[in-house]
Amino acid sequence: MSFGKKIIVCPLDWGLGHATRCIPVIRELQRQGAHVLIASSGNALHLLKLEFPDLQFFELPAYRPVYSTKISMAFKMLAQMPGFMRVVSAERLAIEHLVKAHKIDVVISDNRYGCWSSDAKSVLITHQLSLLMPWGWSWVGPFVNSFTRQYMLKFDQIWIPDQPNSGLTTRFVPNTINNLLYIGWLSRFGTVNSVEKKYEIIALVSGPEPQRRMFEKNLTNQLMRSGLKSLLVAGEPETPYRRQQGCLEVVNHLSSSELQESILASETVISRSGYSTVMDLIALKKKVVFVPTPQQTEQIFFAEYLKENEIAFAVRQSEFLLEEALERSKKYKGMGTFNMENGYLARAIEKILS
Repeated sequence: MSFGKKIIVCPLDWGLGHATRCIPVIRELQRQGAHVLIASSGNALHLLKLEFPDLQFFELPAYRPVYSTKISMAFKMLAQMPGFMRVVSAERLAIEHLVKAHKIDVVISDNRYGCWSSDAKSVLITHQLSLLMPWGWSWVGPFVNSFTRQYMLKFDQIWIPDQPNSGLTTRFVPNTINNLLYIGWLSRFGTVNSVEKKYEIIALVSGPEPQRRMFEKNLTNQLMRSGLKSLLVAGEPETPYRRQQGCLEVVNHLSSSELQESILASETVISRSGYSTVMDLIALKKKVVFVPTPQQTEQIFFAEYLKENEIAFAVRQSEFLLEEALERSKKYKGMGTFNMENGYLARAIEKILS
């Protein structure tokens, strides 16, 4: 047992995936008796406030990445690197202050490289130990990965949200880094029960603007024309709304339990192929059509990997046609192909709290 040790959990605020995969980590910490605090920013912070209203929250500096539909995402990200480095420095100071002020024993960071402390055990959750460069930018890879590696060395442990030898993150995890620990797939969803089917399709919209809005508009138009009973979850937890548009129900956000029930009540899921979403859909063993965010190399990699292994159909956003995607997806095995094992996360947390 932790004897009430204080743990601060700090997910990155790029999208919602880092926050959602911290939900099972926070639950397991609580189960083992830890006193949990949460620090983040933006929608990630807001989502966790909805999930854990009784916990104590702190706001960290926000990264606020800017995306473009007109120029290379790699170029856009590199241009913003000085700003990102300033945020890393700022969150580093903020965490040191919080550790001292609240006598924190362990810092658990999900992809926030500045969230470590010399006065507390520090853990980094990431599957991106080696970043995947887009086509034409491979020459930048060694410099970027060498740079991020220096930050990773500050942490006492690095937790990989994957099962050993699953094949999913092999491309991202080199064997040259010590202190690695596999903690299994992290999903906010619980036990899978039989649920009466309510929807033919559930569409999960997420990711950075303007691509999130473009994806939502495209899906809305095609779902309404299809006449299929559908639910679209828009991925905007800070903007509450729910509306009915013919056969299509649109909601801004659902709690973990509501979302799990809605996914289980749907025949087919249409979603981005971010890693946190992939892990959630493995947990629910669903039939999926993946539409990766344009120019996001990691999402494209996972979509292509799952398609090549005949697990889930995937298609580019610019080529997405609902009727064709649903028909082609019938030939794929579904996410139930994966065998999800338990116990990895509980053992890792027991070790860090000892």
